[in-house]
Amino acid sequence: MSYPSTPDPDPAPSLVTIGRAAKKATLGARTQVIVPVGGDAHSLSEQVGALASCYADIVEWRADTYLASLVGSHFVAASEVADDLVRMARYVADASPLPVLATIRTSVEGGEAFLDDEEYCALVRALAPLVGGVDVEISRDGAPALIEDAHAAGSLVIGSFHDFDATPSDDQLAEVLADMNYAGADVLKFACMATSATDAARVIGAQAWAREAYDRPVIGIAMGPSGAPTRLVGSALGCAATFATLPGSEGSAPGQFTIEQVRTVLDIIEAQR
Repeated sequence: MSYPSTPDPDPAPSLVTIGRAAKKATLGARTQVIVPVGGDAHSLSEQVGALASCYADIVEWRADTYLASLVGSHFVAASEVADDLVRMARYVADASPLPVLATIRTSVEGGEAFLDDEEYCALVRALAPLVGGVDVEISRDGAPALIEDAHAAGSLVIGSFHDFDATPSDDQLAEVLADMNYAGADVLKFACMATSATDAARVIGAQAWAREAYDRPVIGIAMGPSGAPTRLVGSALGCAATFATLPGSEGSAPGQFTIEQVRTVLDIIEAQR
């Protein structure tokens, strides 16, 4: 397995900070634990209330699940939902004791938001000034401009790519990571379905390669039972963050462990760092 030696066109910080005011976390050193929350307003309120007693570092608000609770599974215009989305973003940002990463995962990448590229970009732009970070799907038309606008709004950007069917080839993974880097994402994230141990190993290899090639924080995840160990490898293998569930929660992707499970393993692994 080999990857191209792709130079970084601009100096990139090896450590980045997500958050505003006193709610901040650093990505690029010890592996951070990100906990997803989502659903309708009632469910979201209960989950945000549980954050004070959990041991996560960052909360990911899956805004697409909130959108789905409002409009169901059909395409909508940003103007129809922007006010409700902004109102909820303000609530999550104020009520959460952790820095907030806002994610609108579209249906083409395994999420619940049915949006075309223009509507997707409009809603992410609306969220960027309100939260510590936003997730930007790198395959969306207009992603580089969206990243630039999010930065101008004071938001960290996690560039992301998801394949819920398979793990792409090494060349394809390298191309996706290069696209994120050149677009200016602060953190490079990719998640792929693993159907074998070889798939999982390739994801870890791509993660470690990108961390060294671009000197940016990287999050590589192999989803599914075969990929579960990739969620626990720690910063020694280039993992900037991992996703874990609140007690009793289903999580946001296949193979997620609970916060307690992840913390137990990472505390052992990263004690050697």
